[in-house]
Amino acid sequence: MLLTLALVALQDGPAGAVGADAPAPLEAAGHGEAGTRSLTLQLGFYDQSAAVSEGNPFIDEALTVIEPVVVWDHQVSDDWGYSLEFSYDLVTSASIDRLSQFPEQSGASGDNYTGLRYGSRHRLNAESQYDWHLGVSTEYDYTSIGFGGGYSTQAQNGSTTTWSLDGYYDDVEIIRYDGTTADGTDTRTSLAGTWAHSRLLNPKWRGEMVVTLGAQSGFLETPYNAVVLEDTAGTPITIFDTPVSGEVVNEELPDSRLRLSVTSRARRYLGPGRAVELGGRLYGDDWGITSLTLEPRYFMNLVPDRVDLELLYRFYVQSAADDFSDQFLLADGTPEFRTQDPDLGDLDAHTLGGIVSFGNGLSRRWRLGLNYTLRSDGLDYVWAWLGYTWSF
Repeated sequence: MLLTLALVALQDGPAGAVGADAPAPLEAAGHGEAGTRSLTLQLGFYDQSAAVSEGNPFIDEALTVIEPVVVWDHQVSDDWGYSLEFSYDLVTSASIDRLSQFPEQSGASGDNYTGLRYGSRHRLNAESQYDWHLGVSTEYDYTSIGFGGGYSTQAQNGSTTTWSLDGYYDDVEIIRYDGTTADGTDTRTSLAGTWAHSRLLNPKWRGEMVVTLGAQSGFLETPYNAVVLEDTAGTPITIFDTPVSGEVVNEELPDSRLRLSVTSRARRYLGPGRAVELGGRLYGDDWGITSLTLEPRYFMNLVPDRVDLELLYRFYVQSAADDFSDQFLLADGTPEFRTQDPDLGDLDAHTLGGIVSFGNGLSRRWRLGLNYTLRSDGLDYVWAWLGYTWSF
């Protein structure tokens, strides 16, 4: 899930846009010739290696994810096509290892995510189409149902406008930082509406604008996150990686969240097989987080119909949520809402990456991608993937 959730660049990440540096989603390419089929296999690898002092000051934030994905796509007729996607994540993390030390979670040596998604697309006429999708996923501590749909139109001048609505309904088992489950279960609902418009500005420029408004309600904190109320004269806390005295309480966050993002991209044709693109994104929510993303990309065809190269740089800066702090003191009392999750704190990040695709024309294609991100809080990570598509 950690890889699949971030497969939309410059859209939503853990706090606003953090981690949005994955390859394009593995999904249907659109309406092709009737009878066309394709099979895509992809293997992703994500590794975040962090010292205890980086990120949350009291726990190890190390995380590794290996994710295979399989996508089958079939254009059944000129007007209808569908896709099936299966994904599986094998997750190892310091937080799961820590939970496994408690008797209540003695079997939690790792985390496994399984997801299945069906998508269908329908052409209404030469200018318009609609699509919808339905999916289900399960993980160690939750089950999720995803759904959504969209409608798009294309004008005679080549501009395209799309409206879409996507949602998730999650059933969460609340496993706290000490492995206890006394809080039982809760639910979370997420909805996002998107308007997107792209058009040819002139023979060499094409622009795109995307606006997304999202709303969440229910259990929005991370169940196993904790907050330390420090007290130098208090009882030593021994369950974390950094020695500290005081009290440990659960993370608590509001049960609703409104999110708004505006993304814009402009791509310029430089000549045969070459183009440059500049993307930008503004994000804000009612938790107090604001963020800015800037992303230049360069595209180049190295060998006609065989080898393509894409290079990117991403700059990201984010303000902290209102309820975030690196340090809470017991003497100040216990805030109603509190978190020490580094993804909700102040940070900036720099990403360098690239994608090479190669193959025999369009029928058989390989894609190899590698991104490396440096975060100001020390939670640097590498993201790599290898994919193969066979069209027939």
